[in-house]
Amino acid sequence: MINLIKTFPDQLKVALELTNQINVTGFSKGQIQHIAISGMGGSGIGTHLVKSILEDYCHIPITLIQGYNLPLWVNENTLFIACSYSGNTEETLTVLELAKKQTNYLFSITTGGRLKEISDKNTIPQYNFSGKDECPRAGLAFPSVAVLMLIEKLGLCPEIKVEEELTNSINLLKEHQNNIQIEAESFAKNIHGFYTLLYADQKFYPAVLRFQQQLAENSKQLSHAHVFPELNHNEIVGWKFPEEHIKRSKAILLRSDFDHAQNQKRMDISKTIISNKAEIMELKGKGNSFTQQLYYFIHLIDWISFYLAKENQVDPFPVENIDFLKSKLAE
Repeated sequence: MINLIKTFPDQLKVALELTNQINVTGFSKGQIQHIAISGMGGSGIGTHLVKSILEDYCHIPITLIQGYNLPLWVNENTLFIACSYSGNTEETLTVLELAKKQTNYLFSITTGGRLKEISDKNTIPQYNFSGKDECPRAGLAFPSVAVLMLIEKLGLCPEIKVEEELTNSINLLKEHQNNIQIEAESFAKNIHGFYTLLYADQKFYPAVLRFQQQLAENSKQLSHAHVFPELNHNEIVGWKFPEEHIKRSKAILLRSDFDHAQNQKRMDISKTIISNKAEIMELKGKGNSFTQQLYYFIHLIDWISFYLAKENQVDPFPVENIDFLKSKLAE
């Protein structure tokens, strides 16, 4: 797991190099009116990054599908992207079969498995990469970069220079790698033994979602994620009971230069409310753009989850409950 996390910047670089295999011949960008992306778990978080990075620049809607059902609006003008690290994700394969009947604009992202077999058989354009067996969460670089560059090559979000953003993000992570690890180890020690509530601006939802997922899978620990401004319309009132539970909790704020101005005010006011009940800790994003700070948070969070696993004295790699669940479904 150390190696998988440490090489994340290199994975982003390789993922970007592999985008030369993306062929958009046969795609008519003028006909595409929606983008639907299917992905679960480690593949799914990569698609969340894509949505947050592009939604302010894309003139057509981007919808994430994380389940077995295909939205009714998916039609011949929809670009449907199937992301599955293993190529055997049940939900993604189910939705792909439905999408095949609705649109010819299909694209797949995988290391192999059934998704590659189906793509080969149906001549579906693909982006293929190699990855560590049984660790999809460590491979989010590939689906995120693949989808970003596919949309870039199709010219669907011309106001953002995706390749430049990715290159700058890679350089940023390499430059700050050592400091990120130092901060992550110290932070993990400070939250060890506490329940954590993870908060951020809505644009950084992928980061707090990743935080929650990595604490669960790597650190084997439950947490809770929510975003501003929505949490100010409900959750902020709940910082009262159960008192004993709140005493063993800490709130973590992800703060960025790219938080909405009103959300920055909301965070400051919310700190006043929460600090009377529990300790508040902050993580500050680094980078000159939203994309850079989002990838920075992802890398920092992954390291925190690793060091918290050490504090919890657990191996971060195995995910026994997921393996058990899959085996029962297979029966």
